Amino acid sequence: MMELTSWQDQISHWYETRKHDQVDVLEAILYEAPDTVFGPELSDQQSKAIACWLDGCLRVFQYARYQDHHKAYQTLLYASAKLEQAACQPMSDILLKDWCLKRLQHLTVLALEFCNQQQDQSQWQQQANNLIESHVALMRSLNWNETRKHDQGLRH
Repeated sequence: MMELTSWQDQISHWYETRKHDQVDVLEAILYEAPDTVFGPELSDQQSKAIACWLDGCLRVFQYARYQDHHKAYQTLLYASAKLEQAACQPMSDILLKDWCLKRLQHLTVLALEFCNQQQDQSQWQQQANNLIESHVALMRSLNWNETRKHDQGLRH
């Protein structure tokens, strides 16, 4: 398993030298992200790493969006699953959980918009319904949309 610093160096190098046709290289880096990118501790390095990781996932999505609908959608689901996993870890820093859940909400909206733009609406409408149901169930299970959503008493 790669260490956070090594992974951060790899993705930083991709950003510095990237060309739009190097999405395969970016994908490989994203899928090699060490678990420490997703917590449980929150640090400046980890915070930068998870932001770069999410940005990379969104770049892969944008690249595949009009060429390979399945890949684009799977990229959104992968990013959502990783953020959900980080947010649901009991030992994750509360600010990291909050960051992940906010981004997860944005990804869910993006995925719903993507589903609505597809030609075969019978298939994609079912995907959209599944997204909505699973997202609502997750947020309900975490009580994240409540005024006082966790025992730290933080208000959002």
